[in-house]
Amino acid sequence: MAKIIFFGTPLFAKEVLEIVAKTHQILAIVTQPDRPFGRKQELKASEVKEYALKYQISLYQPEKLEITLLEELKRIKPDFALVVAFGQIFPLNFLQEWRCINIHASLLPHLRGASPLQEMILEDRQEFGVSAMLMEEGLDSGEILGMSCLQDCQNLDLQELSHKLSELGGLLATKVLEQFNQLAPLKQIACDSTLCKKIKKEQGCVEFKNAREIYVRFLAFKLWPNIFLSNGLKLLSLSLIQEEENFSEGIILKIKEKSIIVGCLKGALEIFEVQPPSKQKMSAVDYIRGKRLKQGDVLC
Repeated sequence: MAKIIFFGTPLFAKEVLEIVAKTHQILAIVTQPDRPFGRKQELKASEVKEYALKYQISLYQPEKLEITLLEELKRIKPDFALVVAFGQIFPLNFLQEWRCINIHASLLPHLRGASPLQEMILEDRQEFGVSAMLMEEGLDSGEILGMSCLQDCQNLDLQELSHKLSELGGLLATKVLEQFNQLAPLKQIACDSTLCKKIKKEQGCVEFKNAREIYVRFLAFKLWPNIFLSNGLKLLSLSLIQEEENFSEGIILKIKEKSIIVGCLKGALEIFEVQPPSKQKMSAVDYIRGKRLKQGDVLC
């Protein structure tokens, strides 16, 4: 049983932590400070903080990883620091103090950086995975300790993919911690690396050109920023029903009881639920009725 200080913040990290904690001892948890959330900008605790409070584990929430925190954590004498979507860069003195292992939600060296889950979906991949690596100063560039893959999992949205990969990540972390002394770390091939940056709100803006591309963005941006039209109308619930046939851009092909069919220059989508700017979500059928749109009109 390894003794661990866990560094992590979102739900993905919490789900990894829950699996690791079944077989290893969590001495302390370090997570991001509470952040403003929602329209009212009320402070919200991270998922990992809630876990620490539930199980009464020593908790630290630094704005920055500094020497005072390092000195305090050194007294705990962990075997490892396990890092999962923590959200801060690790300074060199932290990396030198312990064996620091990171669980990253991609098959490295592909998709180093801040948004690998969304980018994997946007790439419309058929293979997804997680990597365990020894941390170094570079961005997700450390030696690989292990990988786990999911295959044939197209059309998973962000929540579904995150949950599946967090399970893989938890099992991979558990195994790496147990077998660490028997592992032979493998250097990443730097020239094969790709980088993903933080998602920006404007990436959610779509036009009715390619139905498959819109659907993939819908899956990737389901939590935030959603997908939306240039007039601000959010498309909250939809499915891909046609990928190849050609239609006029945004034409309403059919009005059903609980949905509308909208054509793209390539393919078509069935839209169930929308949200106009500054209004509550509503059915797509109610929206077009309020706009007095009919079959053959363009959704706007």
